Amino acid sequence: MRFLSILFAGLLSLSAGSAFAADAVANPPVESINWSGAYIGIEAGYGWGGDSYQYFSDDPVHVRADGFIGGVTAGYNWQRDHLVFGVEGDISYSAMKGSTHTDVSGPPCRDEGCTATVDWFGTGRARVGYAFENFLPYATGGFAVGHVKGSADLGACLPAGSCDYSDTRWGWTAGAGVEWAMNQQISLKAEYLHVDLGAPDFTRSSVTTDAKFDTARIGMNYHF
Repeated sequence: MRFLSILFAGLLSLSAGSAFAADAVANPPVESINWSGAYIGIEAGYGWGGDSYQYFSDDPVHVRADGFIGGVTAGYNWQRDHLVFGVEGDISYSAMKGSTHTDVSGPPCRDEGCTATVDWFGTGRARVGYAFENFLPYATGGFAVGHVKGSADLGACLPAGSCDYSDTRWGWTAGAGVEWAMNQQISLKAEYLHVDLGAPDFTRSSVTTDAKFDTARIGMNYHF
């Protein structure tokens, strides 16, 4: 009888231990994430937007440029309670390009058409977010820099020269994103940015332009 009691108690203990282990595997404890510290990462996505060309007082012509973007990023966070403050910089290659022809007479895009290209861009931004354990939504904004190129009809040019530009421009950027920490070292993010690089200067041209675009990208960061 005593042997049966001991055996029954052992089976109960083994069953309870197995149930606890299975529950731990199925529902692992959420690691407490501290977002403070430095990080580096990679990111890739899609950019769209382009330039608006205007010839004197005519209606502006929008030249859509879109394509792949991808690059590297680095930053630093400070966390106080649930609030997370940070600074972040990135530099990205861009395959954003496009062209258009208008169906109206006259420049700037009637004959040869107009083109727009973004070769590369970078940003330096502040970030502020609210941490829900390992989930961090945030807003971000700061300065932007990038190299843009474009061309318009020769009919929009002065008597000599070509109608084009190739310019490194400075401007501003703003957006928002979400970041999810898989653990203390690795996090994934999704982010939207609007970038405004102002008005590049056409060479020997009566055309003015405004270079703006948007980006949606995903990335992975490694936190030190």
